[in-house]
Amino acid sequence: MNQIQSITEENLKDFISCPYKFYFEFYEKKKRKINWRQVVQHVVNKVVYSFFQLPAEQRHSGKVLMLVDHYWSNVSPQLFESRIHYYLVVAQITDYLIQHIDVESKESPPLFLFEKLTTYIDELDVDLSLTFDVAEWSDSSFVIKKYLVDATPEMLMLYYHLSIVFSEKVLNRTPKRIEVVTLLDGKKHVFTPTAEDLQEGLNYLQVMKYSIEDPANYLKTSNVNECHLCPFVKDCDHEPQEFNSKTFLS
Repeated sequence: MNQIQSITEENLKDFISCPYKFYFEFYEKKKRKINWRQVVQHVVNKVVYSFFQLPAEQRHSGKVLMLVDHYWSNVSPQLFESRIHYYLVVAQITDYLIQHIDVESKESPPLFLFEKLTTYIDELDVDLSLTFDVAEWSDSSFVIKKYLVDATPEMLMLYYHLSIVFSEKVLNRTPKRIEVVTLLDGKKHVFTPTAEDLQEGLNYLQVMKYSIEDPANYLKTSNVNECHLCPFVKDCDHEPQEFNSKTFLS
């Protein structure tokens, strides 16, 4: 078993998506190919960041349309399953971005806007990194928001626990709400944590850390969408015990 010194949000997301893919990227250092979800997520991040950088009076649905049009212009249709899929995805993310961020157009600028934070967590003996997409702070509330292309229940649970641990350890404050908007289905997932959830979050991340450190326990994903997009699908014939045991994170 390997002792790891640092874990990022991306590490944990990749591991949850598929431990085998995680192995090829971080143990064998194989390069991944960019897929359409990653490109669309990049566009979403750019739109949300640019939108909240605007003065309050300029934050409206028309600006969302302009920003999507600007950043989407560099997206190649060849990344998608078909041209219909290409247009369907941009229509969905545009529609749901307008629905979910236009209503916030007159609120104060967020305290954090795509801010990456790193802190050492004593209980985990590891440096942990997380990016707060949008975090709004006032005397009476602290609200964390994230805008994703899509998310499995496992991904939502990961972000929930990460947000609680970071808020308590770095900011010494429990979020009033954690909101995750998934833009392919337009759903808003709202969590209302309490201070008692910190220990549950630490326990969850401890289990994740142990799982990553021991590749003997790695299992293939059951998510066929991940397999369809995975650049390592032809290499995915390992048995877990065949994986080499060597340090891959530092």
